[in-house]
Amino acid sequence: MIVIKRGKEPNSLLKFRKENPDADYETDMPMDVAKDIREQMWEEQRCLCAYCMKKIDVPAVVRIEHCRPRHPQNEIEHDKKATLDFKWMLGVCYGIA
Repeated sequence: MIVIKRGKEPNSLLKFRKENPDADYETDMPMDVAKDIREQMWEEQRCLCAYCMKKIDVPAVVRIEHCRPRHPQNEIEHDKKATLDFKWMLGVCYGIA
């Protein structure tokens, strides 16, 4: 895994989170916000997958991964705010060679 220095989160994510305080990444994330996240992660990570460090050709094929679990094993409600926190997101490939 590479060290990633996150910049400021995309404005669309900040706006979405403020307007929807009870939103959840899994069910509520608008496509345009996810697109902005992918593009920014792709640029910040210099087109590299955070895990395998292979080049990701375009932001459209970046998968958004969370380095903080979204679904704990003990069935306790996960922290919805963390799912929309940019600092816990990574841009990764789909693992296809």
